[in-house]
Amino acid sequence: MISYGIGKVVRYLPRFTRFVFSNFPSAWFAVVVAVTGVLLEYGALSVMIPLSDEGRGDGRSSAIAEVWRDIVSRLGLQDEPRTWLWLFILLLGVRVAVGFCQIGLNTWVSKRILAHLSGGTFSRVIVHEPLKEIYRRTVGYYTALAGDEAVRIGQVFFHLAQMLSAVFASIIGLVVLYLFSPPAFNLTLLFLFLSGLGIGIAAKWLFAWTNESIGLSREANTMFIEAFNGIRSIRSMAGEQFATQRYRDLIDRYSRVLFYLDLFNYGARSVPALILIALGVVVLFPSSGLLGDISVVYFFTVTVMLIRVLSFLGTAVASGGRVAIDLRSAFDIDDIIGRGPSTAPEKSKKPITKVENIAFNGLTCGYLDGQHVLGGATAELRAGRCYALVGKSGSGKSMLSDVLLGLLEPSGGDLWIEAEPYERVDLASLRQKVMVVEQQTRIFSGSVRDNIAFGRPISSAEMDFAVDVAGLREFVNDLPRGLDTKLEYQGANLSGGQRQRIGLARAIARRPDVLILDEATSALDAQTRDAVLQRLRHEFKDAILVFITHDLHVIHSVDEIWRIKNGKLLVETQQRKTAS
Repeated sequence: MISYGIGKVVRYLPRFTRFVFSNFPSAWFAVVVAVTGVLLEYGALSVMIPLSDEGRGDGRSSAIAEVWRDIVSRLGLQDEPRTWLWLFILLLGVRVAVGFCQIGLNTWVSKRILAHLSGGTFSRVIVHEPLKEIYRRTVGYYTALAGDEAVRIGQVFFHLAQMLSAVFASIIGLVVLYLFSPPAFNLTLLFLFLSGLGIGIAAKWLFAWTNESIGLSREANTMFIEAFNGIRSIRSMAGEQFATQRYRDLIDRYSRVLFYLDLFNYGARSVPALILIALGVVVLFPSSGLLGDISVVYFFTVTVMLIRVLSFLGTAVASGGRVAIDLRSAFDIDDIIGRGPSTAPEKSKKPITKVENIAFNGLTCGYLDGQHVLGGATAELRAGRCYALVGKSGSGKSMLSDVLLGLLEPSGGDLWIEAEPYERVDLASLRQKVMVVEQQTRIFSGSVRDNIAFGRPISSAEMDFAVDVAGLREFVNDLPRGLDTKLEYQGANLSGGQRQRIGLARAIARRPDVLILDEATSALDAQTRDAVLQRLRHEFKDAILVFITHDLHVIHSVDEIWRIKNGKLLVETQQRKTAS
């Protein structure tokens, strides 16, 4: 299991790297700044080497010290402690400034990746994700993808840059350590080998905690959103204790797993240095008699270099762990935004400009593969006619409307839009011509006007038309700011009938060729319902009207009744009765 997880990470990392550097040019600059910072880091540390040559015990001068002495000579400076201290402070100051730029650039690229992934995930789900997939998964799955997990992937570059920078710094540090003190270099390699074994053993826990944290995050998101949207139901059923306790249990487990992950990261940075310090305490104990021929400056130089090397390696391990953890979240995000639309490329599709006929023969459909709710349906929708789609709850009425909208692909049979096979139709253009009004109209944040327009530029005449046909005029006139009155969350300050009429107005304003009303008048009183239906039939007399309903008054006033029973569609033609 562990090798499988690591293998996926290794395979995904090159793809992620290409994605970053092809989409975010500033990532290249971040790499240059990171390399510059590492060189300055060791440049500052290596300035101490000329001071420590006297403590080597062999009377020789290291190659690095000779290079620095040559540089100092060319600058016209004296080979004295004050010069080395000045150079050390100068390089350290530049290193701090470059480090600040490095963090800023890495953070900038990370946030741009976050915005790209979160926006791309949301767009993919809203526009292209098949309804079968959406119904199969929880709301927490998608909110986690566009939220927590997009943040994680955004951090991958940050941690990856830190890891590569730390690895590069460690390699340079080991080279400098070898040139300065081969015995210290050999002991360091032995120490790193033993540390690597320990980290390898701990890796299995790392991946286990990662998988658990992802699952718990999605569960907690789902619970929070479902409880928030269903707060009225929770309180009406005295379920507050159940909901809050369940969420607290999830968050408690999630926070505990995050603690373990953070502890691993911090430990990878600090434990090697702590071990080294412990060894130094033992070796330098006043009565130990060890390292008696080594000067304080020499030992201090070696110790500082070792601490820096181990610190960089710890950062590399911790950042690498974070990269592995966060990249595992990327698999689902890549699945959402990485694959193309579920339909063929738009250039091979035929745009729909007018819908006057929809026909299907032997149509089979269902939300779950292999489980058909409707089978072998054959019928035709024609402009200028009204239809009533009736049947028991769960019989497939709303599912059939999803097929007509292009939201659900048929499992079998033939479907034609204007004599064009469904597979060749541009679904985006189809949805501009086919509209559905649901029983529970979704109200979004904003004003009444915003909820009717719903992002579409609508003239005053079109808005007035929609308001009048939907029977909203009196309601709008009574509002303190008319159409510009702000609505509360999910339309809490609206009645069920007002919500339904806003949904009707939203569809009417778009002048669809096919208008499907899914129990869209169920919350209206009889008088209001009859007035709204009469206006709809008049204004959409040349369109296709489909009523998904149990209302006998509506059923008896249409041209055809489509009954769904036991997965079969039965068509009954009748003489339309005029609404009273």
